[in-house]
Amino acid sequence: MKYIYTDMPIEKAATQTANRLINHLNKGERVLLLLSGGSGTAIAIAMAKKLYDIKLTNLFVTMTDERYGKVGHADENWQQLLDAGFNLPGATMYRPLVGKDIQKTTELFNEWLYEQFKMADYKFGIFGMGSDGHTAGIKPDSDAVASTNLAAYLTSADFERITITFPAIRKIDEAVVQASGTDKRTVISDLIYKNLPLDKQPVQILKTIPQIILYTNNKREEI
Repeated sequence: MKYIYTDMPIEKAATQTANRLINHLNKGERVLLLLSGGSGTAIAIAMAKKLYDIKLTNLFVTMTDERYGKVGHADENWQQLLDAGFNLPGATMYRPLVGKDIQKTTELFNEWLYEQFKMADYKFGIFGMGSDGHTAGIKPDSDAVASTNLAAYLTSADFERITITFPAIRKIDEAVVQASGTDKRTVISDLIYKNLPLDKQPVQILKTIPQIILYTNNKREEI
């Protein structure tokens, strides 16, 4: 994992993402892009602006995780992207919430992911991490850590969630991670210097991605 300290982690992550997508799209490859919520929303918005003149018919886009509820509810990650002006004309976008119960919604998401991972030439993910060690929607000690599917659902303290799983993350070719703030220092240190059980610290799974860059405003010597 490449560690980059910067005072502009979101912009740097967005630029790296856009550049890598452009490189593969210009080769005529089919590309799967997994977005994240939270600070990942700002990365997605900045990244999309850098793709304005790129042909996107081979780009397929969805979320790493979603907060379950009615389509368009205030906390839905996809809705927050739309509200922020996210737009990728020509790309195929999959909104995880489809107006069905959580089990059926997860089944449909799993089916879509299975098809896209099978067909994609290149898979790129944008990830964050929580101070509790979660990434995507995979919470420590949750049902999602044991799932053998590409998508799972769980109930956490704040939301019912639908998330990609460890098997899905292991299929990703390249990713960026954005983790800033003093509350992330312990988790960043664990990720860089320790190998902890995945069920206790799911973010450790990101180290299985062949090419990955961590962007942070935490100096390495301070973690």
